[in-house]
Amino acid sequence: MTTYAKAIIASVLFALGLTAGWAVNGWRTGADQADVKRQHAEVLAGIARKTTDAVTAVRKLEQAANAAISIADKSATERIAKNDQENRSLRECVRLGTCGVRIVTRVVREPTGGGAADSSASSLGDAAVELDREAASRVLDLRESVQLDAEKLDYLQRYAETCWRSGVEAMKVDK
Repeated sequence: MTTYAKAIIASVLFALGLTAGWAVNGWRTGADQADVKRQHAEVLAGIARKTTDAVTAVRKLEQAANAAISIADKSATERIAKNDQENRSLRECVRLGTCGVRIVTRVVREPTGGGAADSSASSLGDAAVELDREAASRVLDLRESVQLDAEKLDYLQRYAETCWRSGVEAMKVDK
């Protein structure tokens, strides 16, 4: 065999070796890429599961908070309606003159300031002052306003507490 033929055979064998190495390396790289793609898909699936779980938990918390707020709203509305009915009855009673509004006074019989008790005030005694219809109406207006404000405050406190609890529960979901 001539040198030329040996060189051609060597070149062909070298080319076949390079081609075989390239093919094997391609297969290995393809397998590595497939493994990376599989791992990536698993990570994405895990994120999707956690997101779905978090969304479900948040929806449950929202539903519970909305239910609690709805109950508080219904209760407050019922108490306001009851108080309103009671105030209307009192106003009608005062208007008809079948009842009145009195302010009860009580004299303080303790010393004021460092000396003896005020003898002129203590001579008045305990009493109740009957109010005329106009003054009674204003007192009933004040009573109604105080009741309504108290109900609103109670409702808002319950609402704030429910929202706060929902936030605390939501923080537990994050962990």
